Amino acid sequence: MKNCEPYNLREWYVSSGRLFTCGRPGRGTYNPLTKPVPEYVIDLWVRGLPSVPQLSIISLLGYKPPSVKHPSGLSEFAYYPFRSFKEGGSKPTFQDWLISRSGPRFSVEEFPTLDRLPIVPDEFVETIRKRVRALLESSAVVIVVDSAGVQRTGEVCGTIGILRSN
Repeated sequence: MKNCEPYNLREWYVSSGRLFTCGRPGRGTYNPLTKPVPEYVIDLWVRGLPSVPQLSIISLLGYKPPSVKHPSGLSEFAYYPFRSFKEGGSKPTFQDWLISRSGPRFSVEEFPTLDRLPIVPDEFVETIRKRVRALLESSAVVIVVDSAGVQRTGEVCGTIGILRSN
C-alpha cells in the first residue's frame, strides 16, 4: 500500500515558528471514511508529521453535518481508537492516545467545528487564529488538522501565513 499519510500536508510561510496544515489520520488511505482506521495507518500519519521535539496540534475535527443516517451529525472521531476530549467514553483522548504511542512530543488542542464552511461564529474562528498566532510567536511548530486539510484549515491559516506551493 502506498503511504499517503498525512494527506495534504502543507507548510505555510510565517514570520516566526512553523505552520503546517493537513488532513485527519487515515484521510490519505480511506477516503471516504467508511470503516475504523487501523492503528498502523494512524502511525503512518504520525511518522509523516514534521519531526520535531515538540509539535502543537490544533484539531478542528468535530462533527459531520446532520444527515438521514446521522440526524444529529457524526463525530469525526467515530472511526478512531481515540476520542475528542469533549466526548465521553472509555477510549483515550486524541492527545493521550498519541502520547501513549509516540511519547510526550505532542500537545493537542481541540477546537471542534462542523465539517463545512464557513466556520461559525466568526468569533470562534478568531479565537482559533489567536491561539495559533500565540503558539507561532513562541516559535512553536504548529499543525492545524481538519478532515482533508484544506477548507477549515485554510479558513484559519489563510490570514496567518502564505501557503507554500508544493
